[in-house]
Amino acid sequence: MDSVKLNADGFSPLKPELEKISSLKSTEDLIKLIAHHHQIGIGSFFGMEIEQDARQNDKYAIYLGQSGLGLPDRDYYLTEDQRSKTIREQYLMHVAKMFEMLGNEAVNAKKMAHTVLKLETQLASASMTLVERRDPEKQYNKITYDSLKLIYPNLKFDLYFTENGLKDFSELIVAQPLFFKESESLINKIPLEDWKTYLQWHLIHESASKLNSDFENENFHFFGEILTGQKKKKQRWERALNVINGALGEVLGQEFVKEAFSEESKKRVNSMVDNLFASFEKHIKDLDWMSDETKKQALVKLSKINRKLGFPDQWRDYSALNIERDSYVMNFFRGNEFEFKRNLAKMGKPIDKTEWLMPPQTVNAYYNPIKNEIVFPAGILQPPFFTPDADDAVNYGSMGAVIGHELTHGFDDEGNKFDADGNLKNWWTEEDHKNFFAKANKVINQFNHYEALDSLFVNGNLTLGENIADLGGVAISFDAYQHSMEGKEKNNIDGFSPEQRFFISYGQVWKNNSRPESLRQQILTNPHSPENFRVIGPLSNNAEFQKAFGCSEGEAMIRPDSLRARIW
Repeated sequence: MDSVKLNADGFSPLKPELEKISSLKSTEDLIKLIAHHHQIGIGSFFGMEIEQDARQNDKYAIYLGQSGLGLPDRDYYLTEDQRSKTIREQYLMHVAKMFEMLGNEAVNAKKMAHTVLKLETQLASASMTLVERRDPEKQYNKITYDSLKLIYPNLKFDLYFTENGLKDFSELIVAQPLFFKESESLINKIPLEDWKTYLQWHLIHESASKLNSDFENENFHFFGEILTGQKKKKQRWERALNVINGALGEVLGQEFVKEAFSEESKKRVNSMVDNLFASFEKHIKDLDWMSDETKKQALVKLSKINRKLGFPDQWRDYSALNIERDSYVMNFFRGNEFEFKRNLAKMGKPIDKTEWLMPPQTVNAYYNPIKNEIVFPAGILQPPFFTPDADDAVNYGSMGAVIGHELTHGFDDEGNKFDADGNLKNWWTEEDHKNFFAKANKVINQFNHYEALDSLFVNGNLTLGENIADLGGVAISFDAYQHSMEGKEKNNIDGFSPEQRFFISYGQVWKNNSRPESLRQQILTNPHSPENFRVIGPLSNNAEFQKAFGCSEGEAMIRPDSLRARIW
């Protein structure tokens, strides 16, 4: 919040880091510095993290993956439409401006920007697409550590892992082998001076919003105004809060749940979850496309799904995180380093089943296939998703559909590759897959025809899992609501029946405004469809919606029977 100090300091807090880059003398130095960058949260070149082994999920494994881009995704570098070309031109101007602000002459800064774009384009060309990355089997390539060093000798992984303090492991998982094959070639092909330029850019790119107003404004100009259409920055206190949310999420979360999440709310949501599980069990048993043997395994998987509601049973210990008054950006680096070391410390230890991937104040939810768990932070258990004093029709239409959505992820085109214990293992028959994708293709085709902007359509393949989850979530929640009302009186409220209120509530939680630039970025990078299609898409396939509002065949919100997708 101390903008006076930030503006007085300029980029001086970065000078020690910039000196480390300028003093590089060899490939060995380069690899060591990339390791250091990963420790402090700078996404240079490639990525490394510790996660549960997808095929042996009772232990942690090292994953290596593609990274190192400044633009949101590989396709920003490779697509040849006019809008993409314009964004690349604006990106060049932005990078050059940043280099000028570091003290480089304008001509030299422009050359440096071209160096960055060229190198990042080479990395992008070797990167998997977002659609390819939806397949967990394609990204599970386990090899021995000795093999890794033989296949990629130029990347000098011994130096990298030693620098990061990782030892005593014999194997690891390479998520994108083609990316590392190209990286193996690039590391020596690209001059060291070009690597220095690239590393400078990523340092300043990741740090810009934590420096003075000049850097912050230029960063916002490109990544806010140009890429997402924002007209003005959030207020400083909001931006600071977002950083605390990322670095100290569970400290902030403890205060949040004291104020915003009651034990009564938790009990009521738990009751909803019970009903959603029962509804989903019935839906599995009634499926016409799944074999009896696979149904048995699906029911076992459903019974083993763990639920986490509200907030963690055990709060994260931040005592090792040191925060000082020297500079904002250094505290940002310290927060990243704390998280990096916390992640690395998992190696060789039992799986932490209490860990949450989101702090409790997050307005979101997730299904984790490796742990086979559904997680609903207290942040989403608030209006409009969950309203304690609203009637059940409203809460099932909103929060119930979210719960059903996450349950469905355990059985969609990604979730079906993980068994009841969370291991990456095929447990469907060939016929099950064939029948499932015959129905899923209707969802792909449906969403491929939704035009978000002029000539820009939803990517039905990228959004398939989320669209199936929306489709299943609303259907499963509707049945769960109907079951919960057995023996109870149903009353109209404000002229709407309970069934109509259910669907109105579902539509209301997705009310949203997006600027065209933001919508374009969502279409290109987000596995979720734009919010209006998340309502129109599922409900136009839903017979209960048709019945509740008396819609007739041929009307806009009713898809023809031959095109209607029925999966769950």
